[in-house]
Amino acid sequence: MNLVSSTLLNSERDAVVENTTSTSQIMIDGDDNIDDGKQDDVVTLQSDLLRPGRKIFVVTTAAIPWFTGTSVNPLLRAAYLNRMTRKINHEHNNMSANSSVIGENEDLNATSCDAPGRMVTLVIPWLELESDRLELYGPNHNFTSPEDQETYIRAWLRDEADMPQEADPTTGIRILFYPARYHSGLKSIFAMGDMSSLIDDADADVCILEEPEHLNWYRAPGDGWTKKFHYVIGIIHTNYVDYASSHYTGLWTAPAIRVMSKAMVRAYCHVVIKLSDTLQTFADEKERTSNVHGVRLDFLKEGQRRADEYYQTHGGCASDESGNEPQKEGFEKDDYGPKDNQVEESSVTSSTGADVYFIGKLLWAKGLDKMLDLEQHYKEWTGDYFAMDVYGNGPEELAIKRAFEGREGLSTRAKKHYPYDSDEVTSETQIDNINQNQTMEFRMYGEENSTGLFSSHMAKISKHIHATTENIKSTKESIETDFPRSFQEFRKDPIPSSFPGRVDHALLSEYKVFVNPSESEVLCTTTAEALAMGKFIIIPVHPSNTFFMQFDNCLSYSNKLEFVANLHWALHNEPSPLKSEQRRLLTWEAATERLVSASAITRGEAKAREELGRSKIDDRIVWFHKQLGAGARGDLFRKVLGAGPVSDQVAYELSKQQLSSEDEGSEDERENEQGLSIKFAGSSLAEAIRSTLINAGPGYSF
Repeated sequence: MNLVSSTLLNSERDAVVENTTSTSQIMIDGDDNIDDGKQDDVVTLQSDLLRPGRKIFVVTTAAIPWFTGTSVNPLLRAAYLNRMTRKINHEHNNMSANSSVIGENEDLNATSCDAPGRMVTLVIPWLELESDRLELYGPNHNFTSPEDQETYIRAWLRDEADMPQEADPTTGIRILFYPARYHSGLKSIFAMGDMSSLIDDADADVCILEEPEHLNWYRAPGDGWTKKFHYVIGIIHTNYVDYASSHYTGLWTAPAIRVMSKAMVRAYCHVVIKLSDTLQTFADEKERTSNVHGVRLDFLKEGQRRADEYYQTHGGCASDESGNEPQKEGFEKDDYGPKDNQVEESSVTSSTGADVYFIGKLLWAKGLDKMLDLEQHYKEWTGDYFAMDVYGNGPEELAIKRAFEGREGLSTRAKKHYPYDSDEVTSETQIDNINQNQTMEFRMYGEENSTGLFSSHMAKISKHIHATTENIKSTKESIETDFPRSFQEFRKDPIPSSFPGRVDHALLSEYKVFVNPSESEVLCTTTAEALAMGKFIIIPVHPSNTFFMQFDNCLSYSNKLEFVANLHWALHNEPSPLKSEQRRLLTWEAATERLVSASAITRGEAKAREELGRSKIDDRIVWFHKQLGAGARGDLFRKVLGAGPVSDQVAYELSKQQLSSEDEGSEDERENEQGLSIKFAGSSLAEAIRSTLINAGPGYSF
C-alpha cells in the first residue's frame, strides 16, 4: 500500500498529460483600472465567492437524519450560502436595472441571476439499500425514496434551524442525491458511480467538497473535480490519521491513509481549508486554517436568555464600548424577542443534580479515559469526585459506564448473576421434595398408573435439570462478560455520574459547565455550542481548541492541577454573558464570511503557485487515480484496499448506465482486456500495483 501510494505521488515520468493547460491551475486575470502596485492583492475572479451569479455545489458524505458533523454542517453551510448569494444577486440585479454598462471582467465564468434564490445545491448521499437506511436512520425514518428524505431535510431546516426561506423548494437550496452505500467496517458512506457526472457542465462553477479525501478514496473513474468545476474548495472535517490508528487494520493503516489523503486532497482541490492545525499537511501552497463552522440559532438564543437572566440578577446590561446596547448579532429581526428567547419546555435536567456534563460519541478516543484521570486528580485535591452527566451513545458505552461505576459496579453485577440467588436454580432439597411427592403419587394411584406417573416424574426432573444447566451456562457467560476490562473498574468508590443516552444538545440548558478533555477532534462542534449557550467550557490547550481560546468563558488547562483549579472556580462562579462580538463569531453568518475569506486567492498567490509548477503534479495524480480505478482491475484494486460494499464501481456504472464495451478514443487511451490503458499498463506505478496484488495472496494477478 505504501509502495503504491508513494509511487502515485512521485512518479511524474510515467505520466503524459494531454492537456496543455493545467486543470488545477488558478487563472491570473488583470485589471487595467487597478494600480500595478496593488494588483497582487486583488482576489482572482475564479476564487471570488462574492461575485454575482456564482453557482455553488456543496458536496458531502452524509445526510440527516444521520446527525453527524458532515451532515448537519454542510446543510447549514448551503443554507447560509444560499442566503448570501440571494442577497448579492438581488443587489446586482437592482444595479443592473439602473445601468446598462457591465464591466468587462464581470462576465468571466458568470451565470444568469434570473433565479437568485436557486444558486446553491446540496449534494448528499441516497442510501440505495434499505438495510443501510435502517441501520443509520432507524425504523422511524426508513425513507422509500429520495423525495421522502428531501421532505424530511427541508422540514428540519425550516423548523429546527429556523430557516423557512432556505428550506422552501422554490426559493431555497436545491438538493441533489447521489447513489451510495454504507461501509459498516469503516462506519462511513461512499458514493456508487461517478457523482460528478450528475451535475450539468453548464452549472459546474464552484464546488465545496466536505471531506475531499473521503469523497475520493473509492470514487468511480471519471473527470477530476478541478476539470469539472471552475473552482474547488476542500474542507477537512476529520483527523483520519488519528482515527485510523485506533480503528483501522490491514492495508488501511495510519501511514497509508496519510499518503492517500494527501494525494486526494491536493489533486482535487484548488484550496484546502483545515478547521484547525491538528490536521496533517496536505499541500502547503493551498492550505488555510479557519473555523468555517457556526452554531444553530437555538444555542445562541439560550445564550441570550442566560445573559438576560444574569443582568436581571446582577444589574446592568450588555453594552459595547460606547455604552450603547449592542446589536443582537446572529439574529434576524423577527427572531429576537421575549417569545423566541424561551427555551423549549422539554429541556433536560440532571437526575444527579450535577452542574457538569459531557456530550458526544461514547468512545475512549473522545477523551473519556482522560476524564477518569481528571476525576481522580480532582478527588486527590478536594476529597470528592465531581458529579457529572455523560450524554451520548456509542460502541464503547458499556465499558465506559463500568469504568465510572468502579468496584461497586463489579459487586452489583456479581450479585445479579450469582446462581443461588436465582429462582431458576433447583437445590438438592427441592429435588428431594419432588422425589417424595412423586413417590406419594405412585402409592396413591397404584401400579396401574405407575408407567404414566413415572414418565411425568422424569419429565419434571428433566425440566428442572435443564433450567439449572441453562442458569449455570448463563452465569458462566456473565462472568466472562463482566470480567473487568480496565483497571478503572477496580476503583473503590464509584464516580457520581449518570448516562441518560443520546439527546439534542440544545435541550441541555440547565448545566453551566461543559468539560471536554478530547484531543482527537479537529474542531469540536459541541464545544462551540456550549460556548454559544453561555456556559463555561473546560478544555485542554491543544491546536484543535485554538479558536475557542479567545472566549471569556473558555477555561483551558495544560495539566491536571490547572484543570482542578478551573473546575473548582467554575463551580463557584457564574459564566460571563457573551459579548456581542464574541457571540457573532459563533454565528453561521460569521462562519460564511470566514469561508469566503479563506477561499479567496489573490493574484500574487496565484503567480507564486504558477512559479512552483506543482499543478502538473496534481494533474498527474488525477490521471493515475483514474487509471487505478478503471475497468475490472480497478474494482479488484478497491477490494484489496478495503472498499468492501463499494468496490465494484465500474461494474455498477456498466449495469446502471448500460454502457457498451466498445473501445473508444485514441490508441493511447484505449483500454486493454484488463481495464487499463495501454500506456499505463507498462508504467512503474502499474508495476508497484502488480507487486502489491501478487503479495496480497493467491488468485491475484495484474
